[in-house]
Amino acid sequence: MSLRPELLPVLSRAKLKPSDLLTLSDLPRGKLEAKWVLVDHNKLQGELGKEYGIDVVGCIDHHDEEHTVPQETDGEPRVVEKAGSCASLVVRYCREAWDELSKDDSTGDKELAGLAMGAILVDTRNLTDENKTVEVDREAVRYLEGKGMVDGKEEYLKDIEKAKGDIGGMELDDILRKDYKQWSERQGFRLGVSSVVKSMDFLIEKAGNEAKFFEALQNFARERSLDICSIMTTSNLDGDFKRELLVWALNVKGVKAGDIFEASSKEKLGLKPWREGSLDADDQKQWRKCWWQERVENSRKQVAPLLRAAIGS
Repeated sequence: MSLRPELLPVLSRAKLKPSDLLTLSDLPRGKLEAKWVLVDHNKLQGELGKEYGIDVVGCIDHHDEEHTVPQETDGEPRVVEKAGSCASLVVRYCREAWDELSKDDSTGDKELAGLAMGAILVDTRNLTDENKTVEVDREAVRYLEGKGMVDGKEEYLKDIEKAKGDIGGMELDDILRKDYKQWSERQGFRLGVSSVVKSMDFLIEKAGNEAKFFEALQNFARERSLDICSIMTTSNLDGDFKRELLVWALNVKGVKAGDIFEASSKEKLGLKPWREGSLDADDQKQWRKCWWQERVENSRKQVAPLLRAAIGS
């Protein structure tokens, strides 16, 4: 929970505290007799996927369809649909039940609306991100406004983003795992992508120098048995929103995928060499490139599928 400071302004609006939430650490040891409904995913990944993948009975998600959740869910939701925020799809799915509960007792409507609104505001930049926002997001916001979450959305978003960017006191390893996703592809190929709300310069300075940064990143990748690791950064330099992308193929089988990714994605993502290729490396055993990503509308949601497609080529 210490990796998620942005939860604090959201939970406080809902009169909740971090200890009210369940985490993996709260699960008892051993396999649970449980059914899983996934939210913001449609494939259970990692160790949980190995243990409980066959127990997934539904999902509500806005990522690319992985075709692992059964089509027949016996009354559980199965929603895989484009949206700026998965929370918008959850709100739409729950509207009928929420309205029914509100007839008897409206207490908590405003708090619950604030909880849902927080995610939508961040994911769509308060509905201003035209590349992500779709009608279901706008519908959800209108509905939540009807539940009492009307004023102060801009200030609310600022509070969340300020808390999200407060990572200066974290260790580099914690920063890399704060917003990290991993995929297992064909023949056991493993890809990991870390999203960071600071620049590449910040990460290098946090490590001490470039050599120490690469050493820390390599250790991070080895602990997770990754073949390719990637870092996506976001920052605002002089009020200008910037993205950087680093991709590191750490072994021979990853080098081919790295070359394919660069060739197939360079134009789509607007990739330009970072500092004249000062972080790059390219030989038969490993491959590393860092770029400015000028097509800033493409987040991990778009970049990860491009990496995965390169791996599968």
